[in-house]
Amino acid sequence: MKYIVAFLTLLLCIAASAQKPISVLPFFLENNSVYVYCKVNKTDSIKFLFDTGADGSVINSNSKKKIPLKIDGKSENRGSNGVNTVDYSSHNTIQFGDIEKKEIRFTLIPYESVRFDGVFGTDLMKGNLIEIDYHRNEIRFYDEDDLLMDLTGYEKVKLHMIDNYPAVESIIMVNDKEYSGFFGLDSGADDVLTIASPFANKNVLVTAMKTIGKATAQGSDGSVYEMPVVLCPAVQFAQKYLYNLPVTLSGSTEGIDSTEKMVGFFGNQFLKRFNTVIDFKNGFIYFKLNKNLYSEFN
Repeated sequence: MKYIVAFLTLLLCIAASAQKPISVLPFFLENNSVYVYCKVNKTDSIKFLFDTGADGSVINSNSKKKIPLKIDGKSENRGSNGVNTVDYSSHNTIQFGDIEKKEIRFTLIPYESVRFDGVFGTDLMKGNLIEIDYHRNEIRFYDEDDLLMDLTGYEKVKLHMIDNYPAVESIIMVNDKEYSGFFGLDSGADDVLTIASPFANKNVLVTAMKTIGKATAQGSDGSVYEMPVVLCPAVQFAQKYLYNLPVTLSGSTEGIDSTEKMVGFFGNQFLKRFNTVIDFKNGFIYFKLNKNLYSEFN
């Protein structure tokens, strides 16, 4: 019997060791969005927006005076509402928590009315299992081959990368009709849900749902645009139902909001209601309802 107890103790110790994160990064919510502080090229306390909707990382060009950067090229930036040409800087180093990554390329984008220094994109997230915990306000980074994570209570969902944009299958329900398809996951957006213009126009959603207001948004391409806000009766997401959601209907003719490959994009005012584990390597994402479930939609 003593040998059995010792063996079980050894297994528990191995499991606990395997579940220990490589790095724990505190975050804070501001206007529904997730922000973290990182070190860039030895400059500390650089404020980043944690953005699953960005496949590349960004430095706000208005913050470049406090971050030593060498501009060495230009690239095309595709924002939510358009496309523009911007500078980029290669060969940078970023440290977040106990993780340091080198040879990082930052795109420089002139965000005019935001109070952050950069965007932490999926290029920095990949290579690890990512756990976003809204109870402790922590982002935990695990080895991507760690198969012993405790996923009790989580709903496992297939993660699709559509044009390098993370997406899941979901459903919106309007007047007893279901509209299903792929929905992008955009933690960098502070809204609830934006429906892409082709899908909204094809299904005439502006008349199918009650208009309750208008929203103004600024894309990373610098464009500022206005969209109608409608009341969506119900959304099915990760085997859960959420009701009476304010949804914006895009009218974009350029940029990601004009895609025909996705129905729309969940913003972080929706996503913050779920603790999330992202497994880029194996193509899965896990969701568990948290304390934010009953927070009001703005």
